[in-house]
Amino acid sequence: MRGKGIHIAVLAVISMLSASDLLAQRPVQMFDPFYRGESAVRSFYDRYAVTAELSYRPNALLQGDASLSTPAVGTDAIGLNLHLEYQLNANLDLGMYVDARGNAAGQGLGFSWIVLKYMSYQEGTDYAIRLAIDPSSDGRSGFPQADLAFLYSSPMSDRVTADFGFGVRRVQIGFQELVPATPEGIDPGSSMVSPPGASNDILRGRARGWEVHATWSHNILFDPAGSNLFVSLMAEAGSYDMLEWIVQPEGDQDSRTQTDYRGGVLWARSGLEIERPAYRFAPFLDLPFRQWAPSTGEWPRSKVRLGVRLMLR
Repeated sequence: MRGKGIHIAVLAVISMLSASDLLAQRPVQMFDPFYRGESAVRSFYDRYAVTAELSYRPNALLQGDASLSTPAVGTDAIGLNLHLEYQLNANLDLGMYVDARGNAAGQGLGFSWIVLKYMSYQEGTDYAIRLAIDPSSDGRSGFPQADLAFLYSSPMSDRVTADFGFGVRRVQIGFQELVPATPEGIDPGSSMVSPPGASNDILRGRARGWEVHATWSHNILFDPAGSNLFVSLMAEAGSYDMLEWIVQPEGDQDSRTQTDYRGGVLWARSGLEIERPAYRFAPFLDLPFRQWAPSTGEWPRSKVRLGVRLMLR
């Protein structure tokens, strides 16, 4: 009965996706569903599972000076994402991620990633290889955005398990967002911002490059079902060639800026996973404690993320 209900939920979401546009991800300011809580162990028991993640990223929290990082107009601090999983056979799962809140341009439900995950168990250790493809990537060069990761999970004692992940991502995306327009008579380099009700510009851009991700998590078990307190360290770094421009009125030529972006973030992550046969409930906190970005220009800062995941399985 539970499997039938999940099956209906999967079909409902797929039918909604068929009428929506494919949304691109954006480097630096993006929801990234991978490496956070990923494990080499399959976490559902029937053929289907649906996971919803609700997260909140407070504006200007843990940033050195909020006045130097004005949020883009239309940026939503609340994110809602869905992960749909289907068991193809004993070792292979098919999944997809859905961005249910849209991007900074205010668009709706979007199809983010298609995922294939192969799992194996050898001598007390679980291994997995996960390949994810972003169907919204710019296809002009014939190579889509993709993420390839290696995962393993192993018990360290009767009460502690460990998860490790390492992956490489090919980044090739376009993005668009609203940014505050600079009022006439104000120097663009000044700290003054647009007054309420001022018009906004449309920022468009493209990014191509690579990212590297790594995560290491320890899970302290506290009940027979596998519920645990987890503590993780995560690292992510990227190198992009970014081309950005403000859309000009018809007839005017866009002024384009090209930047070699190289940066990275170190994260600490902690939370609880409450495990039950029919569901998993997991509140979490992600804390960026070190970040690198180009010295020129004002780049978005990674922010604390509070959230919760609920898996129906």
